[in-house]
Amino acid sequence: MTHYALADEGWLARHHDANDLILIDARPAADYWAGHLEQARHLDPTLLVLQRTDAASIERFQNLLAWLLSTLGIERSSRVLVYGRSNEVNVSRVAWALGYAGVEHVVLLDGGLSMLGEPSLVRDAPAVGARRFALEPVTRFLASAHDVLSVATGERTRSVIVDARQAEEFVGRQSNARRRGRIPGAVHWDASREVDARGLFRQAPALADDVARIAGSDDRVVAYCGGGGRAARTFVALQLAGHSRVAVYPASWNEWGNDDAFPVETVAPEVVAA
Repeated sequence: MTHYALADEGWLARHHDANDLILIDARPAADYWAGHLEQARHLDPTLLVLQRTDAASIERFQNLLAWLLSTLGIERSSRVLVYGRSNEVNVSRVAWALGYAGVEHVVLLDGGLSMLGEPSLVRDAPAVGARRFALEPVTRFLASAHDVLSVATGERTRSVIVDARQAEEFVGRQSNARRRGRIPGAVHWDASREVDARGLFRQAPALADDVARIAGSDDRVVAYCGGGGRAARTFVALQLAGHSRVAVYPASWNEWGNDDAFPVETVAPEVVAA
């Protein structure tokens, strides 16, 4: 089972040289090559975007993920620290994918490089020996469109669909897809509530209180957004809050909102709580 945790500057200073720690830089490639933490390896989060969640697409994603982690020298028992510029959603996308792949220890640098003051950065990439990554997907971390449909139609109970988009998207005023609206029965959750004014993840008790307002402790939460990034940060936030029964619908509205086979619901703006 994957354990998610946060690291600050002090934690990084104490553990940076640990033999079992692998650093992953999740920023764009240009930023990585302009300067990164020593020994950090680069993983482009855009490679982890899914457009569809049919069986063939998920299989391709699994094969790509196994190859990426193999080339990065990561094993299931590795302790991996992921960082970005801040707590941008793509850092969480990488963290979610690592957990889905079966990596047991995933740490996020809370606030990213922006919280390190003036960190010492290098431009040379580390020499990495490839290792065979034996992918054992944690299937409960990924929800397909048909999984979500079974919740939306009431076929599957004890599950809550959480919409991590902005309110304007939730009520159908904006959309990144051909159709507007939301998945039927979805509960609105603005992903901005996951971080505080400094851009750090909010404390676990505060997050847990928010989660309790939308889901019971035994409910499975299925998070979606426009393209999977914000949903991934919601996934991480819920994990940090102690709610481990959470999945990401990675193709999110990119798939659902463009496929007429899936139902869409619209609501009046006044339904959304301020």
